[in-house]
Amino acid sequence: MGKKALVLGGGAPNFTLMSGALLALHEQGVFFDVIYMAGAGAVVGLVYLAPKGLTPAEALLNTMNYGISDQIYAAVPVNYKLFNKGGPSAEVFRDYWSSLPPVQAAMHQYGMNDQQKLAADMLLFTGAVACPSDVNYFSKGVCAHVPFIEGVVDFDKLKTIPQQYYLNAYCIDDEQSVEFVKPYVDLHHFRAALSFPYIYPPYQIDGKYYYEGASVDCLNLIAAMHEERAKNDIDTIVVLDVLRSFLIQRPRNLWDAYARSIIVPIVASAEKELEMFLHWVETGHIVKKVPPYIPEKLHAVLHTQEHAKKITPPPLKAYLLRYPIPDQQKPYALDWSKSNLETLFSVGYSAGKTFLSAYGSQL
Repeated sequence: MGKKALVLGGGAPNFTLMSGALLALHEQGVFFDVIYMAGAGAVVGLVYLAPKGLTPAEALLNTMNYGISDQIYAAVPVNYKLFNKGGPSAEVFRDYWSSLPPVQAAMHQYGMNDQQKLAADMLLFTGAVACPSDVNYFSKGVCAHVPFIEGVVDFDKLKTIPQQYYLNAYCIDDEQSVEFVKPYVDLHHFRAALSFPYIYPPYQIDGKYYYEGASVDCLNLIAAMHEERAKNDIDTIVVLDVLRSFLIQRPRNLWDAYARSIIVPIVASAEKELEMFLHWVETGHIVKKVPPYIPEKLHAVLHTQEHAKKITPPPLKAYLLRYPIPDQQKPYALDWSKSNLETLFSVGYSAGKTFLSAYGSQL
């Protein structure tokens, strides 16, 4: 029997659809041997594979705490936990601020009640407002690179887990999508893989600069369609398909319009990537020449599939796990409010249960 692979693609606040669904699968003992990650899917995948201080189930539940308490978000609709001010002076301030015991406690909200979370979020908001910034016309991005991941992912443990995993990024210098692979993924590779243009500056590793992989290959299905799948003996792939057209809505205000401007091209790209993947599952042909590679320093190989070249992988079963988003929730699906993250988590969890009812015996 072959191995099972999980695909965790890009997204934004809707990433809790993935964490909710993955919790449902985890509770039923579904084990994935290989995980392909892109963008926000990397957050879900890494906290699941190597949670810091929590069990995998607790870590998935904790993703809802990455949002902002509704009372604060209603007045300031910005996720100041994930998007921090950039520049050297901001970094100095954050190092001091995050060393304070009350702040450290506020950053770990698993097990808190709603009132405690609100108080913690208010303290973190105070720090976000007080933080200085050096961002200017010559800055390469408006935010500091994702600061919170060290507190929720054990990168040392990540090197020793039994699962194989792939995390994509886009190498600006080589003009190629790349795959970061076990056991070479660390904090720097994560930041490179989540450096979305304009929001974050390009991230440098070994003299080369990277942008977020999901900005180019939203679902990271490309690696699955190359010889990596045959090498890993994968015969089942489950795609948690969250980048759907329900995210394309009329904006409620100018700030919401900015969020839509980011998500619209990503949704369009994801749908094309998924169509290419399903065509490959059905016919064995790759209909787009996209040769992602793994950097030489990560001890892997350059993939060079030719356009529409016939390949002969093992027989494959592919499953798409999709989500019945309530109509009333669709306009708010890109909000970073805790209520939205909790609602989407619940939708994802229910969708995972429904998925298991239909396909659990085959997993």
